[in-house]
Amino acid sequence: MYSFQGLSAPEVVIPADVKTICFVDRNTSFKLDTVSQYYLLNNTVLKDTTDYTASTASNCYLGFIENLSEYLLMDSIPFIRLDKKEMPGKRRYDPMKWEQVDSICASNGSDILICLEDIQLYNKYTIIEDVLHYGITDVNYFAVWRIYDPLNKTHLNEKMQIDSLFTEVSASSYNQLLIDKLPKRGEIFKDVSYQIGNQYADLLAPKWIDISRKYFASGDDRLAISKYYINQEDWETPISLWTEISNEDDNKLAGRACFNLAVAYELKGDFDQANHWIRKSIFHYKKLKSLPSEFKLVEKYTLQLLERTKNNKMLNLFFGE
Repeated sequence: MYSFQGLSAPEVVIPADVKTICFVDRNTSFKLDTVSQYYLLNNTVLKDTTDYTASTASNCYLGFIENLSEYLLMDSIPFIRLDKKEMPGKRRYDPMKWEQVDSICASNGSDILICLEDIQLYNKYTIIEDVLHYGITDVNYFAVWRIYDPLNKTHLNEKMQIDSLFTEVSASSYNQLLIDKLPKRGEIFKDVSYQIGNQYADLLAPKWIDISRKYFASGDDRLAISKYYINQEDWETPISLWTEISNEDDNKLAGRACFNLAVAYELKGDFDQANHWIRKSIFHYKKLKSLPSEFKLVEKYTLQLLERTKNNKMLNLFFGE
């Protein structure tokens, strides 16, 4: 087993030539949005007329910019809140016109727009009376995102985040719980909207992940001794030994060597060679009268290598290679 770190491509790939971005709060309003003014305390419906929309959007922005990885370092990411727009009819999210997108980009020199099309939060409190009083705060939320690329007149991503979370606190009395311990709605909306922006930023940048790979170290002295060189971080000597073994008449042994070579070239970042050797490994195993149980490892790794190859192509788009 050999463990290493690999770079996982972002779910949403921002083109490598993008140098500046702008965060836009669409600031749309629907008649249905009045529901967010109401909340539950156990089975009692209460109303809160405070307008949290501005602070919700701004905290979403803060969560977004504070979580961008080193690969998306920007001098500054401006925040623009459009004038409030009342939307008639059912909730829908028609894209902005490209003329408006071009105008916003021109006003602040941005290449693309990260647009928060909508964000809504709802909450309820449940108080359980026992030896201690327990207060549970449930928050349901959704956010709608769209990334505008005016140069190519395309939307790089359209996504709706839907999730919920809860917190629990306790107190010795009902009043202490209600007055001092239960989080206020303003705090809830601030914290949750920050997390929403934080989570979306996760989709835009690559991350380092832990990866482990098995390799064959038995069946031939040259396979066994390779483990020593690998422990010394010397892969060139094993590659030479495994290449030699790959030409043996023993198909099982040759299959193991080809498998090891696929792993080695994956680690070197040469995915063309890695895929070449895993195909040769399969070829040798298929020539056996019956497939050994170890072939399951070959099949599993073939799928892993396919995913890593796709991941590498996405990284090349991201870095512009």
